[in-house]
Amino acid sequence: MITEAPRLETERLILRHFTLDDYEALVACWSDPEMVKFIGGGKPQDGEMSWARLMRYIGHWQALGYGYWALFEKQSGRFVGAFGFQDAKRNLSPALAHPEAGWTLIPAVHGKGYAAEALSAVLSWADDNFSEPVCCIIDDDNQRSIGLAERFGFTFQHYVEYHGKQIRMFLRPKKR
Repeated sequence: MITEAPRLETERLILRHFTLDDYEALVACWSDPEMVKFIGGGKPQDGEMSWARLMRYIGHWQALGYGYWALFEKQSGRFVGAFGFQDAKRNLSPALAHPEAGWTLIPAVHGKGYAAEALSAVLSWADDNFSEPVCCIIDDDNQRSIGLAERFGFTFQHYVEYHGKQIRMFLRPKKR
Protein backbone atom coordinates (compact mmCIF):
# COMPACT_ATOMS: atom_id res chain seq x y z
CA MET A 1 0.00 0.00 0.00
CA ILE A 2 1.15 3.56 -0.76
CA THR A 3 1.73 5.39 2.56
CA GLU A 4 2.87 8.74 1.20
CA ALA A 5 1.72 10.79 -1.77
CA PRO A 6 3.99 10.19 -4.72
CA ARG A 7 5.52 13.34 -6.15
CA LEU A 8 3.79 14.44 -9.35
CA GLU A 9 4.98 17.21 -11.64
CA THR A 10 3.29 19.12 -14.41
CA GLU A 11 4.64 21.86 -16.62
CA ARG A 12 4.11 24.53 -13.93
CA LEU A 13 3.24 22.66 -10.75
CA ILE A 14 4.65 20.29 -8.16
CA LEU A 15 2.25 18.04 -6.27
CA ARG A 16 3.75 16.44 -3.18
CA HIS A 17 2.86 14.86 0.15
CA PHE A 18 1.61 17.26 2.82
CA THR A 19 3.92 17.77 5.80
CA LEU A 20 3.61 19.55 9.12
CA ASP A 21 5.49 22.47 7.55
CA ASP A 22 2.40 23.14 5.39
CA TYR A 23 0.25 24.14 8.37
CA GLU A 24 0.64 27.93 8.04
CA ALA A 25 -0.13 27.79 4.32
CA LEU A 26 -3.31 25.81 5.03
CA VAL A 27 -4.38 28.30 7.71
CA ALA A 28 -3.94 31.18 5.26
CA CYS A 29 -5.78 29.26 2.54
CA TRP A 30 -8.78 28.12 4.58
CA SER A 31 -9.24 31.39 6.50
CA ASP A 32 -9.82 33.30 3.23
CA PRO A 33 -13.58 33.99 2.77
CA GLU A 34 -13.19 33.88 -1.03
CA MET A 35 -11.59 30.43 -0.82
CA VAL A 36 -14.46 28.91 1.16
CA LYS A 37 -17.32 30.64 -0.65
CA PHE A 38 -18.72 27.30 -1.93
CA ILE A 39 -17.23 24.95 0.69
CA GLY A 40 -18.35 24.15 4.22
CA GLY A 41 -21.20 26.62 4.26
CA GLY A 42 -18.93 29.48 3.20
CA LYS A 43 -17.42 29.93 6.64
CA PRO A 44 -13.68 30.62 6.94
CA GLN A 45 -11.88 28.03 9.05
CA ASP A 46 -9.57 28.69 11.95
CA GLY A 47 -6.20 27.16 12.78
CA GLU A 48 -7.78 24.27 14.65
CA MET A 49 -9.82 23.25 11.61
CA SER A 50 -6.77 23.62 9.36
CA TRP A 51 -4.75 21.40 11.71
CA ALA A 52 -7.47 18.73 11.56
CA ARG A 53 -7.49 19.04 7.76
CA LEU A 54 -3.69 18.63 7.63
CA MET A 55 -3.90 15.51 9.81
CA ARG A 56 -6.59 14.12 7.48
CA TYR A 57 -4.45 14.88 4.41
CA ILE A 58 -1.43 13.09 5.88
CA GLY A 59 -3.41 10.24 7.45
CA HIS A 60 -5.39 9.31 4.37
CA TRP A 61 -2.26 8.11 2.62
CA GLN A 62 -1.17 6.02 5.59
CA ALA A 63 -4.59 4.49 6.24
CA LEU A 64 -6.06 4.17 2.74
CA GLY A 65 -3.18 4.43 0.27
CA TYR A 66 -4.58 7.59 -1.33
CA GLY A 67 -5.29 11.17 -0.34
CA TYR A 68 -4.54 14.78 -1.17
CA TRP A 69 -1.45 16.37 -2.63
CA ALA A 70 -0.09 19.78 -1.63
CA LEU A 71 0.13 21.90 -4.77
CA PHE A 72 3.00 24.34 -5.38
CA GLU A 73 4.04 26.61 -8.24
CA LYS A 74 7.35 25.40 -9.66
CA GLN A 75 8.63 28.88 -10.41
CA SER A 76 7.87 30.57 -7.07
CA GLY A 77 7.55 27.61 -4.69
CA ARG A 78 4.31 29.14 -3.37
CA PHE A 79 1.59 26.87 -1.96
CA VAL A 80 -1.44 27.26 -4.22
CA GLY A 81 -3.86 24.51 -3.21
CA ALA A 82 -4.71 20.90 -2.59
CA PHE A 83 -5.94 18.22 -5.00
CA GLY A 84 -6.69 14.58 -4.41
CA PHE A 85 -9.06 11.97 -3.07
CA GLN A 86 -10.64 11.12 0.24
CA ASP A 87 -13.09 8.95 2.07
CA ALA A 88 -14.51 11.55 4.45
CA LYS A 89 -17.35 9.37 5.75
CA ARG A 90 -19.60 12.34 5.01
CA ASN A 91 -23.08 12.28 6.44
CA LEU A 92 -24.69 12.31 2.99
CA SER A 93 -27.91 10.88 1.72
CA PRO A 94 -27.39 8.89 -0.39
CA ALA A 95 -23.84 8.06 0.74
CA LEU A 96 -20.85 8.23 -1.61
CA ALA A 97 -19.79 4.79 -2.83
CA HIS A 98 -16.39 5.66 -4.39
CA PRO A 99 -13.28 7.70 -3.56
CA GLU A 100 -14.23 11.38 -3.54
CA ALA A 101 -12.14 13.71 -5.68
CA GLY A 102 -11.66 17.23 -4.44
CA TRP A 103 -9.69 20.34 -5.29
CA THR A 104 -9.03 23.80 -3.92
CA LEU A 105 -6.95 26.66 -5.23
CA ILE A 106 -6.10 29.90 -3.50
CA PRO A 107 -8.02 32.77 -5.13
CA ALA A 108 -4.79 34.53 -6.19
CA VAL A 109 -4.17 31.88 -8.85
CA HIS A 110 -7.67 31.45 -10.25
CA GLY A 111 -7.80 31.76 -14.03
CA LYS A 112 -4.25 30.50 -14.68
CA GLY A 113 -5.22 26.99 -15.74
CA TYR A 114 -3.66 25.42 -12.65
CA ALA A 115 -6.86 23.54 -11.76
CA ALA A 116 -6.96 21.72 -15.10
CA GLU A 117 -3.22 21.01 -14.96
CA ALA A 118 -3.39 19.57 -11.43
CA LEU A 119 -6.64 17.67 -11.94
CA SER A 120 -5.23 16.02 -15.05
CA ALA A 121 -2.25 14.78 -13.02
CA VAL A 122 -4.27 13.40 -10.10
CA LEU A 123 -6.87 11.75 -12.35
CA SER A 124 -4.09 10.08 -14.33
CA TRP A 125 -2.74 8.76 -11.02
CA ALA A 126 -6.26 7.56 -10.10
CA ASP A 127 -6.64 5.75 -13.41
CA ASP A 128 -3.41 3.89 -12.70
CA ASN A 129 -4.19 3.12 -9.05
CA PHE A 130 -7.94 2.76 -8.49
CA SER A 131 -9.99 -0.19 -9.67
CA GLU A 132 -13.19 1.82 -9.42
CA PRO A 133 -14.65 5.14 -10.54
CA VAL A 134 -14.22 8.36 -8.57
CA CYS A 135 -16.92 10.82 -7.59
CA CYS A 136 -17.13 14.40 -6.41
CA ILE A 137 -19.70 16.69 -4.86
CA ILE A 138 -20.06 20.31 -5.94
CA ASP A 139 -22.33 23.15 -4.86
CA ASP A 140 -24.72 24.34 -7.60
CA ASP A 141 -23.30 27.86 -7.33
CA ASN A 142 -19.72 26.73 -8.00
CA GLN A 143 -19.95 26.88 -11.78
CA ARG A 144 -16.17 26.91 -12.28
CA SER A 145 -15.76 23.58 -10.48
CA ILE A 146 -18.77 22.09 -12.23
CA GLY A 147 -17.26 23.05 -15.59
CA LEU A 148 -13.88 21.62 -14.60
CA ALA A 149 -15.42 18.35 -13.43
CA GLU A 150 -17.41 17.97 -16.64
CA ARG A 151 -14.34 18.79 -18.75
CA PHE A 152 -12.55 15.84 -17.10
CA GLY A 153 -15.32 13.30 -17.60
CA PHE A 154 -17.38 13.65 -14.44
CA THR A 155 -21.10 13.39 -15.15
CA PHE A 156 -23.94 14.53 -12.94
CA GLN A 157 -25.66 11.59 -11.25
CA HIS A 158 -28.05 13.06 -8.69
CA TYR A 159 -28.31 15.45 -5.79
CA VAL A 160 -27.20 14.49 -2.30
CA GLU A 161 -28.41 16.07 0.91
CA TYR A 162 -25.46 17.53 2.86
CA HIS A 163 -25.76 19.84 5.85
CA GLY A 164 -29.33 20.70 4.92
CA LYS A 165 -28.50 21.60 1.32
CA GLN A 166 -28.83 19.83 -2.02
CA ILE A 167 -25.36 19.30 -3.57
CA ARG A 168 -24.59 17.79 -6.98
CA MET A 169 -22.87 14.41 -7.05
CA PHE A 170 -20.77 13.57 -10.11
CA LEU A 171 -19.16 10.30 -11.18
CA ARG A 172 -16.14 9.72 -13.42
CA PRO A 173 -15.54 6.18 -14.69
CA LYS A 174 -12.08 4.65 -14.56
CA LYS A 175 -10.35 5.50 -17.85
CA ARG A 176 -7.88 2.60 -18.16
